[in-house]
Amino acid sequence: MGNTQSSLPTYYNADPNNESYTNALSDYVDLASAAIGAKVVKASNERFGAARNLIKASQPSKDSDDEKMDAWVTRRHNPEADWAVIQLGSSGTIAGFDIDTRGLDGEHAAQVSIQGCLAPAGTRVNNSGDLGGSHEWRELLPAVEIAANSRHLLALWTPTKDEFNYVRVSLHPDGGVARLRVYGTVTKPHEAPVGETDLASVNAGARVILASDEKLGAKSNLILPGRATPDSPETQGWKTRRTHTADHSDWAIVRLGEPGFLTRIELDTHTYDGDQPVSAAVQACYTDVANPERDPECFWYQIVPRTELSANRLHRIDVSLNDVPFSHIRLVIYPDGGVSRIRAYGQRVQEIEKEAAREDAEAAAEALLAVEAGLDGATPPPAEETETVRVVVTETVKTKEVDNHNVRSSPRKKAAKPSSKHGAEALPPAGFSSPSREILQGLTSPVAAKRRGRTSSRAEDDTDDGSINTADSGAKRSRRKGKSRKAAA
Repeated sequence: MGNTQSSLPTYYNADPNNESYTNALSDYVDLASAAIGAKVVKASNERFGAARNLIKASQPSKDSDDEKMDAWVTRRHNPEADWAVIQLGSSGTIAGFDIDTRGLDGEHAAQVSIQGCLAPAGTRVNNSGDLGGSHEWRELLPAVEIAANSRHLLALWTPTKDEFNYVRVSLHPDGGVARLRVYGTVTKPHEAPVGETDLASVNAGARVILASDEKLGAKSNLILPGRATPDSPETQGWKTRRTHTADHSDWAIVRLGEPGFLTRIELDTHTYDGDQPVSAAVQACYTDVANPERDPECFWYQIVPRTELSANRLHRIDVSLNDVPFSHIRLVIYPDGGVSRIRAYGQRVQEIEKEAAREDAEAAAEALLAVEAGLDGATPPPAEETETVRVVVTETVKTKEVDNHNVRSSPRKKAAKPSSKHGAEALPPAGFSSPSREILQGLTSPVAAKRRGRTSSRAEDDTDDGSINTADSGAKRSRRKGKSRKAAA
């Protein structure tokens, strides 16, 4: 199957026999899944089946009837084409599609095409299926023939370089499709979160790249947003098969959305009662390689010791090594069982770097201001002038004294020995092109001070719903010290 409108096909069928366990799209995220926040904005017709069925995480049902089908099915004899517009759960580049017609025999569409667009969230869709303003649809998949009761895994030869957050699927001329999967890679948010955030969220770009076993629950469920629910078994959590070996353990590796300094790990066993692991531990490493198993110099550090897990509980655990940046975490469960979600709260390395650069700029501006004011340390300034300078400088010196020793200029790969030390590296002061007083005024303005303020964790404090706090997670995050420390393996 290929694109006959071009000399070179833009896509290929990644699983023509619908039999393979893995395929070219297995490692990508379904951006059009309701499980990560996708939603159907508008559809031209939903006579026999709602368009929201397209984005269900569950497999299509074969027991539906003509009055209420588990698929998007339109009325017959349409002179044009029916369409449905979907806002993706996260913006991302697109690698391929899964057009699923299982359960539809005689009601499936003859052909399907897909277009994409990048537009602000909440953009209105008119009655023609077009987005408002100057936003135009771009072809991602030309009209292709589809069969009944089949999955059509159509992978693009080259994933898109541009990102999209809306897709429009069209049925030619009418008919039905049970499910639509839009596989791709989540891109970084244009407005990066400030302060502590969940770096292991799929919406932040995290991915579960490897697991020892996922027989009874997909590894990708670990990083889905929200808590698991019993009525959605497909997204309930990561669950491994039973073992009967005393020293057995299972594991799953998560690549964080961005490298960061971790402060707290959350392990949720909600919906697992009797089949949760006996205990679990969390390790972390830093590497530039997507899969740490392929980096011989990557060393895993234990950041959460082996901890007993209870059924149907949210376990909050403070990280023991929070002054070292990490790019991956590895959840190890003993001996087997199910974990519904894992959260890795921390602060992004890039944000720390910006804070350090801003603080260096403040220090340089203060020094330049002191020189202009004649504060050389030998001759005290007049009382009136001293009072004015203190009012301006006090606001920035406190932050400087606290943070001057705790910021790395960039994350570094860990040595292959647990005895390696991690020292802080200072950033060079930034240069200035404007007068010192104007710089200092900008840096110490109420707006700048508000931006420098650390936000609290966005984790829900639901200790009254059965969660367990194994450490003081309510306290504010401690500032990282610049002194070298030995990492515990």
